[in-house]
Amino acid sequence: MHGLRLLAFLRLFAPTAQALTLLVVTQQYGVHAPPAPVYILLVIEALLAAATWIRVSRTPHVSAGELFAQVHLDILLLTAMLYFTGGASNPFAPLYLLPMSIVASALRARWVWITALSTMVAYAFLRLHHVPLYHPNGETEVYQLHEDGMVVNYLFTAALLAFFVNRMRVTFLHHQRLLADARDAQMRSESVVAIGSLAAGYAHELGSPLATVAVVVSELKCQHRDNARLVLDLQLIEDQIRSCKQVISSMVDAGGRRRAESVVGAKLDHFVQSIVEAARALHPDATIMLTLDRLKPPPRIVAEETLRQAITNLVTNAAQASPLHVEVRADWSGAELMIEVRDRGPGFAADMLSRLGKQVGTTKGPAGGMGLGLMLSAATLERLGGRLELSNDPEGGARAAIHVPLSTILIEPNED
Repeated sequence: MHGLRLLAFLRLFAPTAQALTLLVVTQQYGVHAPPAPVYILLVIEALLAAATWIRVSRTPHVSAGELFAQVHLDILLLTAMLYFTGGASNPFAPLYLLPMSIVASALRARWVWITALSTMVAYAFLRLHHVPLYHPNGETEVYQLHEDGMVVNYLFTAALLAFFVNRMRVTFLHHQRLLADARDAQMRSESVVAIGSLAAGYAHELGSPLATVAVVVSELKCQHRDNARLVLDLQLIEDQIRSCKQVISSMVDAGGRRRAESVVGAKLDHFVQSIVEAARALHPDATIMLTLDRLKPPPRIVAEETLRQAITNLVTNAAQASPLHVEVRADWSGAELMIEVRDRGPGFAADMLSRLGKQVGTTKGPAGGMGLGLMLSAATLERLGGRLELSNDPEGGARAAIHVPLSTILIEPNED
C-alpha cells in the first residue's frame, strides 16, 4: 500500500508542476509547444490523481500486479507529455527515475527489471520520435533553456527522491518492528504450548501426593481434635488441598478440548465476582476489594477458563505482593472490558517492565516463582484480541490492567 500512496502523492504533484513549468517556459521565455494535446494530458493526469486518492482511501490492499500496472500508466503519461515537449531533449526526461524508485521500494526484482526495461524503451523512443520545441531566436536559445531546465530538474528530482527514500526507510523500519513483534508472539505461543503440555502431564502426577497429604491431614485432625488451634490450621490446609485438587481437575478436564467446548455463559459482574471470591479463599489473609461498573448493566459473556485464569494470576500476584491492600476494578462501559488490579507492594523494577508478560521473569525473588503467570495471561489476552498493561502506581505499588474487546467474549448485549 505504501507504494501506491507514494504514487498518489506524485500524481497529485505532477500536473501542478507541469502546468507551472509550461506556463513559465511558454509565457516568460517564448517557447512554442502544441497546446491542445498538452492541456488534454494535464486534465487526464488530474483526473487520475483524484481517482488514485479515492482508491487509496477505500481499499487498503494493493496487489503487486496493480501497483505494476499503475506505475506503467504513469510511465505512459510521462512519455506522452515528453513526446509533445521535446522528447529526450526535454530536461525533465530523467523523471523516469521516480516511478522506478517506487517500484524498487515495493515490488520484487522481476517487476523492477521489467519497469527499468520499459523506461529504457520509452527513452529510446523519445530520442527518435518527438515534437521538437521551437523558439523564435533559434536552436541556441532552446539549448540554453535546456541547460537551465537541467538545473531545475536536478533540484526537483533530488528533493523528491529524498522524500521518497525517507518514506521508504520509515516504512521499512515499521515492517521490521512488525516482524520482530510477530516473532516474539510466535515464541511466546510456542512457550505457552510447551507449558500446557507439561502441565497436563504433571496434573496427573500431582493427584497422588495431594491425596496422600489429604489423608494425613484428616488423621491428624482426628488425633488432635482437642487442640482447637491446631485443628483450625489443619482445616486451612485441607481447604487449600481441596482448592489444589479442583485446579488440577479443571486442568485435566480442559486438556484436549476446544475453546467452544470448555466455556459457559455468565453475567460479567458474576464472572468477576467469582474470580475475586476464589482469590479470597486461596488467600484468606489478604484484603481484596472489588469495584464494579454501575453505569452500564453487565452483559452476558463467554466465561472462558483461560480468561478466568489470566485474571486470577494478576489478583494472586497482587495478593502475594501486598496482602493488606489489593484493589480490583472492572469497567465494561466502553467497547472493552477493562479489569484493573492495584496493590501497595514494592512495584515492578524498571528494567523488568519491558520484559514482564513477554518472557519468563519474576519480581518475587528466587523463591517466588518463575513469572509464568504474567506470560500466560498476556498470551491469553493476545488470543482474545486484548492486551496486558503493567506499570507502577505513582502512589506506590504495582498496577496491572487487562483490556479485552467485548465483541470477542460477548454473548448477549447489556440488559436494562
